[in-house]
Amino acid sequence: MTEQIQLPLQLSSLVEHYLGLESMEVTEALLDLCGARIDTRALPLLKHRLEEEEEQILQLQAHGYIRMREKSEQLVIGLKPLIATLENTPYDTSN
Repeated sequence: MTEQIQLPLQLSSLVEHYLGLESMEVTEALLDLCGARIDTRALPLLKHRLEEEEEQILQLQAHGYIRMREKSEQLVIGLKPLIATLENTPYDTSN
């Protein structure tokens, strides 16, 4: 039973790690192929990530980690319009 629980967690971790390293073009192709999509159900997670990254920026800046701070800033810049768009998009149950 423990093995059955660990396998999806391990697979999820591996996928997350892989996608974190992969180019956006390949990630997009995989998402298109697998039929995944982001909709309003993702808002709580995206808002949480936004908060995390905004906090991270301050910490990284305090420690002088310029490149890492820039990456966090890029994530924040990408998350804000995504969240705003999703907040104004009704959830589509037809798919």
